[in-house]
Amino acid sequence: MGATAQQVSLTIAGQTPVTTMAKSPDVTATFTMAQANNLFMPGKKVAIQCIPIAPGLWATPVNTTFSIPKSSAMTSISLNTPPLVSSECTMTSLSVQGTNTMQVWWGTPEGAIETAEFPLQRFHPETAQFASASTVSDTGSCLASVSVNSTNQLVWWITETGAIDGQVNSGKGWASPGTGPGEAYPFNEASTASTANGGSMTSLLLGNNGTILFWVDAKGAIGCCRWFASSGWQAVFDALPPGTASTTTQLTTLSVGSTAYLFCVSPDGAIVGGSWSDANSGTLGLMPPIEVAPLKSAAPDGGLTSISVNAQEIAVFWTTPKNSIDIAFLFEGPYSFRNFQRPLTVAQSVLGGTGIAVYSMEANQCSVWWIGQSSDLRRTNVDFTKVSSTPPPDWPVFEEVGPDSCKQTRSLLVQKVSGTQVDVFYENAKGAVAGLSYES
Repeated sequence: MGATAQQVSLTIAGQTPVTTMAKSPDVTATFTMAQANNLFMPGKKVAIQCIPIAPGLWATPVNTTFSIPKSSAMTSISLNTPPLVSSECTMTSLSVQGTNTMQVWWGTPEGAIETAEFPLQRFHPETAQFASASTVSDTGSCLASVSVNSTNQLVWWITETGAIDGQVNSGKGWASPGTGPGEAYPFNEASTASTANGGSMTSLLLGNNGTILFWVDAKGAIGCCRWFASSGWQAVFDALPPGTASTTTQLTTLSVGSTAYLFCVSPDGAIVGGSWSDANSGTLGLMPPIEVAPLKSAAPDGGLTSISVNAQEIAVFWTTPKNSIDIAFLFEGPYSFRNFQRPLTVAQSVLGGTGIAVYSMEANQCSVWWIGQSSDLRRTNVDFTKVSSTPPPDWPVFEEVGPDSCKQTRSLLVQKVSGTQVDVFYENAKGAVAGLSYES
């Protein structure tokens, strides 16, 4: 008499075995994410045991082990005694001009701004206080930054009053902005930006001579201000009107050629945005609107990011109400604008209220990182040449750090350090800055 079932068990040393039954005619033993999540950690060995089940017969268990792959090109980054990250902080980073190093900034529970430079330097302090306590709310602030050139680097934060302040590095170290014409921040006034969930802002680089800072205000408008190295800051104005954005949305912006794009989540969960055909032009008004995804497509407090695919196409990623990630591809031709939407991960694969990071590793491909339901850091690789396949591709998912390793926060960023190195930073379970470094 043949076996009518197979009892399959998974075990890692020191953890409770997980068992399931595959009954005939099924030949595949299926484990749910909840069952197996704590077992499949990079670098671990899992013991797999199969016991054939046949009525009245004794069966010999079949045992094997499987080593879970771990990228040899990936190394962990940690600080020994770092100041903690505030609960609603969104970190920011810059590549340090002329070096193979990068700098990260974050807010602390005391309302200070801290910074660290990576790779960590021997005989140098690991972290430094960038701005004193009570600079921002003790619950946190969204931070933003841009590097225009070696003599113009800028970092901003949102204060408790909704003003936007920051510092400037003109090649001689970081300092408060000047007070003269074009130097003082015209947006450093109370009630400029929303402070809900730490607020939201982002910046867009205009070649090597300027930048635009965008933020969400308390009425759901997207405010902005443009800066040129030759003339300084211009007047504040709205890029998108009141009611456009949820006050808890993240913002993402990018440029393709001379066209600038900005995207956000609307109060009713749509993905919307706008564009300027030439962000360097003399006068900018309201952006012509763009509809990316319909109502109830996105979680307003979830992740949102974007990336350029090629000279005419961009990809937008967001967290859905089902705690999954969707992706939309937008193509702008000479006489038309079209987009199509695809699921990237399955439902309940994302921890709600967390961020998304994306980076283009090579031509027609990108890597995407997010926080999983088990507070683990996950990654998948997307091949843009296959996204329109039917059915949609089932992208493999890699667990970069194991369960209970990450905080439930939108602080998740990726930064190019050199031509061969990319660093990813997140907030670990202890509330401190941690990261992974990838070498290609």
